[in-house]
Amino acid sequence: MAERKTLTRQRARNILNTTAKRTVLVTGDAMLDQFLWGNVLRISPEAPVPVVEFQRESFMPGGAANVARNLTALNCPAQMHSVVGKDDAAKKLRALLKADNVDCKPLISDASRQTSCKTRIIAQRQQVVRVDRESKTNLEPRLAKRLLKSIDNSLAKAKAIVIGDYGKGVVTQKFLDDLKALGQRRGAWLSLDPKPVHSLDLRGLSLITPNRKEAFELAGISD
Repeated sequence: MAERKTLTRQRARNILNTTAKRTVLVTGDAMLDQFLWGNVLRISPEAPVPVVEFQRESFMPGGAANVARNLTALNCPAQMHSVVGKDDAAKKLRALLKADNVDCKPLISDASRQTSCKTRIIAQRQQVVRVDRESKTNLEPRLAKRLLKSIDNSLAKAKAIVIGDYGKGVVTQKFLDDLKALGQRRGAWLSLDPKPVHSLDLRGLSLITPNRKEAFELAGISD
């Protein structure tokens, strides 16, 4: 039986010190999360819905972009490889990633795509509604090929790829198979946060990170 290692404070420090020297490539569905904060003081006379009086607005990277942000927060260099639109949401996402020290130079902008933006309206700390603006169609072959080439070129300085699949069209079976082949050829470690509705072939990956609900769905078991 393998020795069980306890995550002590010193071991955590050692792990973080090691990751600080290793760049991780993050790919998948990069999104922008927008939050509109306010208070509800009355119900609308037009319909039985609350009227939210706007107070402030905030943004943060979402989806795979949030993974990259979290890596840099752990002092691990991260590069963002994805496809976004040529729109204001993409500009905002780039600015946020740069502020979080994520290398977003490999991020591809293309007019055929709409940057995924999830707008949450929150009143009294309670989410009232969410509005999604996004593209869900699979990447065009030319974009998928360009994205894969970008990842291949960056593997000269990295040995790990983290894939965030949120069902927005970047991660397809072909793209995943191409990444597996690339990882095997370049000796790279591959991790995937899966979207069970895709029913992708996950064999050949180093790690998958489903939550409880996703794990049951992937196994075909009722939770």
